[in-house]
Amino acid sequence: MTSHPHDETFAHFDPAALVGEIRSVLGEIAALDPLWMKGAVHRGGPHYRLDGTLGPVSFGEDECIALGRFIREFRPSNCFIIGNAFGMSSVYIAKAMEACGGSSVITLDNKSEGDGERCAAVAEDLRDRMGARLLVNRYGWSPRDIASATEGAKFDFVLIDGLHAHPQVTEDYHGIQDVLHERSIICWHDYWLAGVPESVAMAESEGVRCTKVNTSGELVFGTRDESMFDRIKATFPGSEAPRKRTRYLGYTRLYLGLFRAALRRRLPKR
Repeated sequence: MTSHPHDETFAHFDPAALVGEIRSVLGEIAALDPLWMKGAVHRGGPHYRLDGTLGPVSFGEDECIALGRFIREFRPSNCFIIGNAFGMSSVYIAKAMEACGGSSVITLDNKSEGDGERCAAVAEDLRDRMGARLLVNRYGWSPRDIASATEGAKFDFVLIDGLHAHPQVTEDYHGIQDVLHERSIICWHDYWLAGVPESVAMAESEGVRCTKVNTSGELVFGTRDESMFDRIKATFPGSEAPRKRTRYLGYTRLYLGLFRAALRRRLPKR
């Protein structure tokens, strides 16, 4: 990762414009069901799922933009992602990194959530139509298949966004240790959901400094490097120390969204 955070070389990259382009192309590939138009647990969103499915649910648009700001600031050379769903966030990361001088993005997904095969097909199509040349989608299980997916590489940036359940998220964290270097940055998505706070707490107990960004579904960034942590805090000045809370309103929105999708699947199409 670059050590020149204020270089204006990549100032032309517009995180908001990129998310709009990806949403448009994704909508041409598959019908989208938008939900949480005002955010899941904080203002933000909207999020999407493929129409006719219960899940998986994408990053919120505001969260993609936050990742774009992060990438523009830190310019990671390479990225490893656990969990890919239908590819919205991975294509966003790949295109943002391409614009900011990056070289490689690898995803690992097991196609287990929702209509996994359909999601994987949409992810591949989205990658191709967006020309996301840095992106390679691989399939397998975390943590078992991390080593084969990453082929011994060390990554500047790792995103954990697989199954949100305990202890799986903690197992994902343990599984990435061999792909990290001393200045790597980890990001956890959906801190408000079960399993993610436990994983973050484990990382903190092992010396990873973490801060939570209050996007729609909450992002947590963590690193062992003090200077990198200070830069994360400067990039997201409103971030705060992670603290586990039960987000009753968020779970209510989640269950209502699942109920609405299930009802739509049962009703005959007109």
